[in-house]
Amino acid sequence: MSRIIGVPHDDGISDAFKVSITQNMGKAGHVTVVGYLTEGSSVALSSIWESPFQGDHIGAIQALDKAVKVYQWQSSETLKTQANSASIWEGTEPPQIPLALYFHAYTDAKKQVNDPLTVLKQMASPELAEVVPVSLDDAIIGREPQDAIFDIGRRIKIKMRIHDVQYDLNLPKTNDGYFAYQTVTLTASPKGMINRSQIPQYFT
Repeated sequence: MSRIIGVPHDDGISDAFKVSITQNMGKAGHVTVVGYLTEGSSVALSSIWESPFQGDHIGAIQALDKAVKVYQWQSSETLKTQANSASIWEGTEPPQIPLALYFHAYTDAKKQVNDPLTVLKQMASPELAEVVPVSLDDAIIGREPQDAIFDIGRRIKIKMRIHDVQYDLNLPKTNDGYFAYQTVTLTASPKGMINRSQIPQYFT
């Protein structure tokens, strides 16, 4: 079973300006949320660099430290070297992808705007047991927030987890109480970092 909600496919707008987010919702089957890609969407890839030699020099010995500082103050000479500023790579974080998705009610405000809001929140949420089990044998296993497949403008296709979902509560609504339009901001990232050789698989 599969279901597609959000902006319609026959709106005359290219898929290059849309984002599709698909997740297995259990009994509801695979659900896909489709929204327009708007300003505020980006990709951030960050590495962690440290300077482990920053404080290392001959004058760093505690007994000499103050004397060396006084000498540097008086002479404007220093015992520090270029090696003190050397950076060592410590790792690369998973890419962070903030997205701003716009939804508009063409014919059905519930299906095209409100349902996507509900499903995106479900995609970002866990499913946990209500009580602490007495023993492991009695434990009901919970599930952490699950991955979803993101297809961003037909150029980025990657499995990610949604970290947060935000939208404005004070926007125009229909007579039925559904939003007439809505912009949802969310941040997603894959579970782990991506190797250099894997980049072309996800970002084309």
